[in-house]
Amino acid sequence: MSETGQETIYYLDHLVAQPGRAEELLRFYMSDYAPQAKGRGLTLVHRWVTPPLWLKEQSNELFVIWSVQGAQAWWDVTRHRRADPSFLGFWAEAQPMIVSRRRLFLSHVDDVDSLNHV
Repeated sequence: MSETGQETIYYLDHLVAQPGRAEELLRFYMSDYAPQAKGRGLTLVHRWVTPPLWLKEQSNELFVIWSVQGAQAWWDVTRHRRADPSFLGFWAEAQPMIVSRRRLFLSHVDDVDSLNHV
């Protein structure tokens, strides 16, 4: 269990790419979205692809993991994102490369109690 305010909160971006476009999508994500995310205080933790080869006629799935420390940092990132029109602009421009996307927020189960008392 982490000290209150020091819990790691993870952002998981799960992107299903249009067939043959996963590598292009990841490049665009890393060149356009990643600098914005880092500027808002997120730390890049992992970038994963499944299956582990670039498919030409089927969809790859991308998993990009970010983190922040503590609930206050999570709220700060959320507030900055909502005030930044480039966030929505990025997703609008990326949409033709994407079949589906979702974002999950995760924490270690031992940190949930302290995150509930913010």
